[in-house]
Amino acid sequence: MTRRFDFAKIRSLIFDADGVLIHGMTPHPGAIELLDWVRRSGRKIWLLTNNSSTSRTTYAARFRQMGFHIHRNEIITSGYLTALYFKECQRTQPWPQFAARVPHIFVVGGDGIPAEFNAVGVRATLTRSIVDTRKPDFVIAGIDRTMTYAKIARAQRAIMTEGALFIATNQDPTFPVEDGFQPGAGTIVAAISTAAGKPPDIVVGKPHALAMQITLEAAQCKPSEVIMVGDRLDTDIQVGRQAGVFSVLVLSGVTTRARLKAVKNPMQKPDYVLKDVNGLRRFLLNGV
Repeated sequence: MTRRFDFAKIRSLIFDADGVLIHGMTPHPGAIELLDWVRRSGRKIWLLTNNSSTSRTTYAARFRQMGFHIHRNEIITSGYLTALYFKECQRTQPWPQFAARVPHIFVVGGDGIPAEFNAVGVRATLTRSIVDTRKPDFVIAGIDRTMTYAKIARAQRAIMTEGALFIATNQDPTFPVEDGFQPGAGTIVAAISTAAGKPPDIVVGKPHALAMQITLEAAQCKPSEVIMVGDRLDTDIQVGRQAGVFSVLVLSGVTTRARLKAVKNPMQKPDYVLKDVNGLRRFLLNGV
């Protein structure tokens, strides 16, 4: 353990989802009961996920189907973060892509991105169609389970020859499911980056500061009043440490003990390590 905290002063717990609370469509053993216990203790729960494939409404329904008591307004996806970020940039950034008209966006990703842009009230048009003839001002990429060569080619042309700004919802290379791992949004982003010959202009999700900033604002908490629980060192732990939030790593997802032992970046070293979320209640009650 690298730091101490007083559980009596903790007002909110922020959880990553995949690899922490769920594996695919299967709840991690004890995760539902753990969240219910946190609620009964009078503390708030937040899900901060880099998954942009679905809307918060659909995400909440998926969690309720698995038995969790989760509400839409307790979920912050990278698609939602991207929509909030884009809306703020329209107000404050003098980007040429915003000049004199409603910007057009080519989305490489699931329906979660357009749904959240609509929910937030972003003034823009969005398409996921490769035959849409409108010139994109932005390419926004997230996880896309229907990725094709043609989509890469359309994004490449928009970025290389049409001047589109390239925004990534996140760069997670993988995410855990019931029987192992699947490619994450980082795989999609890397393909477009390789084709376009440049990295994304902007990355919105964890570990970038905006993710925790928006979550803390929603929770109305100071960093010292929050615990972040995640399974990935370079996103969950790093975003928490950068913000001054107490970070707990669980070894039920992508991070192994060998990977943890090898980490050099101090911002990726968790304050505490648990086998899984089942150990969180005892850890918190012990008052370290």
